[in-house]
Amino acid sequence: MKKHTARNVILMAILDVALGIVLSLYIASTGTVPAADNADTYADGAYSASAQGYKSEVTVMINITGGKVTNVQIDAGDETPEVGGKAAESLARSLLDAGGTAGVDTVSGATMTSNAVLSAMDACLAQAVQE
Repeated sequence: MKKHTARNVILMAILDVALGIVLSLYIASTGTVPAADNADTYADGAYSASAQGYKSEVTVMINITGGKVTNVQIDAGDETPEVGGKAAESLARSLLDAGGTAGVDTVSGATMTSNAVLSAMDACLAQAVQE
C-alpha cells in the first residue's frame, strides 16, 4: 500500500511541475494571465448610483478616464458621521485603488453603509461597461 502511495505522490508532483511549465510558457508567449482576457472595459464618463444605507440613501459618484476608475466620491452625509461617514471615506480610497469592488471589504461596525457603497459602486460600473 505504501508503494502505491509513494508512486502517486511522485506522479502528482511531476504533473504539477508540468502544468506549471505549460502555464508559464503560455503567459510568456501571450503576456497575459488567462482570466485577464475577460476583464470588462469601461466607457469614459461620470456615473452615479445610490443604495439604501443604515439611515439613508448612500450615493456613489465615479469618473472613468482611459477605461479606468480615476475618481470615487461617496455621499453618506445622512449616515452616522462617526461610523458610516468614516467608512465612506475609507471605502472611497479602497474603491479607487482597486478600480472596483473586487477585493474591497466592508468596514467593521458600518456593514450596512459599506454594503450600500459597494452595491452603488457595482451599479456605477454596470452603467459604464462597454460591450
